[in-house]
Amino acid sequence: MTRRSIWTVVLILLGLSVALNVFLVGYAAHGLREGASAGSLVDSVASIYPPDVRQEFRRVMRENRPRTFAALRDLRRARAGLASAMAASPLDEAAIQASMKQVRDSTDNLQAVIQDYLLTALKRSKSKSAS
Repeated sequence: MTRRSIWTVVLILLGLSVALNVFLVGYAAHGLREGASAGSLVDSVASIYPPDVRQEFRRVMRENRPRTFAALRDLRRARAGLASAMAASPLDEAAIQASMKQVRDSTDNLQAVIQDYLLTALKRSKSKSAS
């Protein structure tokens, strides 16, 4: 290999490395944003319960992170759909009502998921204190 071809290979590998790093940083930032929204969700739900229940609730949330994120993504998609329907011209009342129903359904689903976690946390907490 000539010196010029070695430099070409090195520059190509360097470019690929930079591109991969940019992708990984973006992916990590996206994960942190989702984690932050789930963290504030935990704090708002668990704030009124005793420390042992809050600790168990956080554990249940960590164990079920994919399910929680899926419910949050579904709600975000439904809200985005509603925003799109509201911005459409001319006004399509049926589309807006359908989008509003989707937001309600997604909100109900998220609430059911969180309540399921809370019940699991309460049962675990009670069984630990009974032991």
